[in-house]
Amino acid sequence: MRNRTHTLRSTVMDKQQRTALLLMTLTVLIDITGFGLVIPLLPFWAEHFGADAFMIGMLTSLYALAQFLFTPILGTLSDRYGRKPIIVISLVIEALSLVLTALAGSLPMLLVARFVGGLGASNIGSAQAFVADVTPPEKRAQGMGMIGAAIGLGFVIGPALGGLLAGAYPGLPFWIAATVALLNAALVIVLLPESRKRLAGQEQGQNKKAGKSGIGAFFSGWGNLAHNPVVLSLILINLLYTVAFTGMENIFPLFTQHYFHWGATQNAFVFTYIGVIIVIMQGGLVSQLVKRWRERGVMLAGLVLMALGLIALAFSTQLSWLMVTLGVLSIGDGAVSPTVSTLLSFASPGETQGELLGLSQGFAGLARIIGPLIAGAIYKIGSAGTPFIVGGILVVLATLVAFPTIARVTQPAQPARADAVEVPSSSHD
Repeated sequence: MRNRTHTLRSTVMDKQQRTALLLMTLTVLIDITGFGLVIPLLPFWAEHFGADAFMIGMLTSLYALAQFLFTPILGTLSDRYGRKPIIVISLVIEALSLVLTALAGSLPMLLVARFVGGLGASNIGSAQAFVADVTPPEKRAQGMGMIGAAIGLGFVIGPALGGLLAGAYPGLPFWIAATVALLNAALVIVLLPESRKRLAGQEQGQNKKAGKSGIGAFFSGWGNLAHNPVVLSLILINLLYTVAFTGMENIFPLFTQHYFHWGATQNAFVFTYIGVIIVIMQGGLVSQLVKRWRERGVMLAGLVLMALGLIALAFSTQLSWLMVTLGVLSIGDGAVSPTVSTLLSFASPGETQGELLGLSQGFAGLARIIGPLIAGAIYKIGSAGTPFIVGGILVVLATLVAFPTIARVTQPAQPARADAVEVPSSSHD
């Protein structure tokens, strides 16, 4: 009888955890789709205010800079006050930034709006911490992969919808994206359970110590990194491969223009091809691969594939070879992203997971600033494929960092507590 009761309780808890994970995945998908709506329009919207190529690049850089600064802060605050309120507040800020973008009457106002947008988009670390809260270690990579797949799918769906909507009225995608963000916040309030509620009561002393607010939250993350070299190494890996991948994204259209005389349409189809492969990897294949080769093996294999794909891409002057090398590169990226996040969650103390995962995402934002700059500078002084070779070398360096690091990362002995999700998903928290 006791065994039946335990089994029934375990089944109920597993169902609640799966429901919470699916709701978080849906939240991220809606969020990224709303953001993706405005991507096709932003450069033209900026040109409306007299922006040149440099200022259009500044829009992206300011957005990424805000993510670098605020993602660790929001992660820290989510450790202290819970994941749900931080995600809701960030979605409201994101909606505000989109309204400001639509109403911007000058280029400086548009730049301010994009910086605010970067602040609103600094919730990925909190979302990953939510996944760490509600998944046991053996299912952590699957959960992180679902978040990654939601991001990739959002970047496929959003720009396509934005391109269609922009034809009717140039500012329409901004208003629709703002509405989507507000509706998403309402769904989070009504449906998403709080994964940190019970932890906040049971570990209040730890959270007060770890959960600094304001500017102290930013510096506390650096302090924790100094005492956790494994996390520091994993963040460095994340930084290096993100610099390489974002540099490739920035230069690839110039590469295909040089060798294939392609325009925006052909490149859009290719990036959709890349996105679909990454979504398939993160949405299902990674969890199956982890069962056989563990997170460490899958991450190493992914890094090797990324390095090979990037270096081979530099010499892909035939269409068939181009598609093969992009496939290899995309498989590698789809393997690395969720497994790095999973290993970070294993190596991070439970009371500071939001902070350290947020710091990692902040550095990913920094990589999105410097990656295109490095690739662009190399493109100017080298051949069309040189940035890809340099990117491949960066991923090789990440692999060398990974070898001594991953041996020191162990799966937590105890699975994530089934009571971490305080309320069922059907509750109106």
